[in-house]
Amino acid sequence: MTGAAAWDAFWSALPAEPGAALWDSSPELTAARHLPLFRDHADPALPLLDVGCGSGRQTQWLARHFPRAVGVDVAEAAVALAAASHPAPNVTYRRADLLDEDTAVALHAEFGDVNVYLRGVLHQLAPDDRGRMLTAIARLLGGTGTLFAQELTERTGWYVAELLAGGAHLPKTAGLAAHFDFGARVAPAHDGRLRLLFEQYGFDVVADGDIALHTTEHTPGGHPLELPTAYLVAHASAWP
Repeated sequence: MTGAAAWDAFWSALPAEPGAALWDSSPELTAARHLPLFRDHADPALPLLDVGCGSGRQTQWLARHFPRAVGVDVAEAAVALAAASHPAPNVTYRRADLLDEDTAVALHAEFGDVNVYLRGVLHQLAPDDRGRMLTAIARLLGGTGTLFAQELTERTGWYVAELLAGGAHLPKTAGLAAHFDFGARVAPAHDGRLRLLFEQYGFDVVADGDIALHTTEHTPGGHPLELPTAYLVAHASAWP
């Protein structure tokens, strides 16, 4: 089972309460820390598209700062959960696979240029599909949108592997490792080279750096597990 079917199964099996997914942290620990990193580079009058919105927890929070927010996910079960648990008057959720070129074209025709929030999506894709996703995002940004991306690097995988090999009881992380080869799939880029990957696909990177991914897992010492990741802010210097 791969792709949308695997993610439908994942979200269908999760409890409905907030924080059931590893990355479904409180927005105060996630989107609220991200917004200051890209707000000054973004046009606040544009809609925000949350790609891989999951439960919609971050989408709902980000919608306070943009006239409209659209949460899209490849899993129908995630979209249904988001609509039920994190609604807002200016938020829309829908099932969309951005690896399908026609889907990206249709979204841009409907919403025009958008800002894009992309958190931990690329590492879930096969290497050949990452370029298709970045091409779709460039199309969605158009000439005026801004992208914020947070992504795993090789260091994330090493860190997770060391924790699990050391016997740490991390059921959510271990479950992802078993279900999706989390920590085993090659990360989108070597540490420090995420910028080069985006530049390869026509993005103008205006900011980047290291950032922790706050999770809903806890370490053996009882502290929230934070994973080393990278972020960048970019515009599409060329788009389809």
